[in-house]
Amino acid sequence: MVDPNDQEMAAMRHAGVIAGEYIEAVGRSDMATWSEEDWRGFIEAICGAYVDCLVEQQIAITTALHKVQGVPG
Repeated sequence: MVDPNDQEMAAMRHAGVIAGEYIEAVGRSDMATWSEEDWRGFIEAICGAYVDCLVEQQIAITTALHKVQGVPG
């Protein structure tokens, strides 16, 4: 990713934490020993955490904007 913004950086940090948790859950840090299922789960965990974090940030921004604009929630 070229020149990520603050929201993207926060999402990457969150995805990194989730990646670490996933590796601990698998119980094998040597990724060369991982099965296809392990890899699929790892990628899903990272991508899901990244996207979920961006969505949560957007919801927070939209909610705050609506509050400032007086838009009913």
